[in-house]
Amino acid sequence: MISAVFKIMWLRLWRDKGALVLAFVLPGFIFAIFAAIFSNASGGSLDLRVSMVLLTDAPSSVAFAKGVSAKADFTLTTHEDWSEETIKERVRLGQDDVGFVIQGDIARPETQPIIIIKDPSREVAATVLMGQLRQIMAEASNQATPEMFAQVSALPKNTDANVTDQSVTYYIGATAILFLLFSAMQGAAISLDERKSGISDRLLVGPAGAMAMLSGKFLFLNVIGTIQAAIIVAVGYFAFSVPIVEHLPSLVLACTGSAALASAIALFVASLSGSSAQMNTVSTFVVLLFSAIGGSMVPRFMMPDWLQYLGRFTPNHWSIEAFYGILARGQSVYDLLHVWGILFGGAALLLLLAAYISHRMMRV
Repeated sequence: MISAVFKIMWLRLWRDKGALVLAFVLPGFIFAIFAAIFSNASGGSLDLRVSMVLLTDAPSSVAFAKGVSAKADFTLTTHEDWSEETIKERVRLGQDDVGFVIQGDIARPETQPIIIIKDPSREVAATVLMGQLRQIMAEASNQATPEMFAQVSALPKNTDANVTDQSVTYYIGATAILFLLFSAMQGAAISLDERKSGISDRLLVGPAGAMAMLSGKFLFLNVIGTIQAAIIVAVGYFAFSVPIVEHLPSLVLACTGSAALASAIALFVASLSGSSAQMNTVSTFVVLLFSAIGGSMVPRFMMPDWLQYLGRFTPNHWSIEAFYGILARGQSVYDLLHVWGILFGGAALLLLLAAYISHRMMRV
């Protein structure tokens, strides 16, 4: 039954040339637009997560560190046992948006006593932090000059000279999961047509039948979604010189896992919907909501803390973590085990729930 359902859905897509073009051409095109827009974004007032370490006992620097803790408009995290490498690692892994190290005497600005540690994809965060630190210094001692700051990148420099901004890597995952959700929702809506025509009545004769039918649909949606995600990755490689060759095994997992979770969510929503109109309304709301708070529309670090926390309950968050972790942070498959657990584990759980709900609804 799984292969039969897969074949039917593929034939429907193949015969609709318009849908075929939209499914495989539009994702890469929209990603290119997003990447071009946000790769040079800067400015704004942000609720930043900032890490700080004090590596000097100079009185002026100690007083400045206390002043930052008391007056900062951002969320500050610090620890006396941290080092500069600790700050770099926290920024690299996304635990903080930006960090800084106080390494010299604030009273001697010519020595560049402050190092701003930034992620290349969060250039705006470093700019905002620098402005706030200057304001705190000016209020405390009327001494704040550009010479005080030395900036270093928290991430290794890319060996490809054509790559100038890693915001592009962020929007690979952000755009991929947005399109995967929309595409999967459209594909899953076919279930409602089958329910009306009576096809499901003959297929859903038992829990195993429901699971087999949904497994065939899940397999189809997963294959289509994986191809769509791969197209977006390819556009990143050819149009923006994002290095992907050395990360192919990890990227396959990211594409497949994101597609799997999106497909399972779509089938779950379809199982709860009573009509095509209801499905269209609910699916549009769900996708837009997930994309807004999950980071597909606006980078997460530009959101307030409470919204960033809610974003962790969306597939967008975990898809972005997968792609960005691989391409920007240099994380391996093993470093992202928790991400794979969410993507694939969540897909399996939702698929089982969708099969159970579908069977129950057909028996009513």
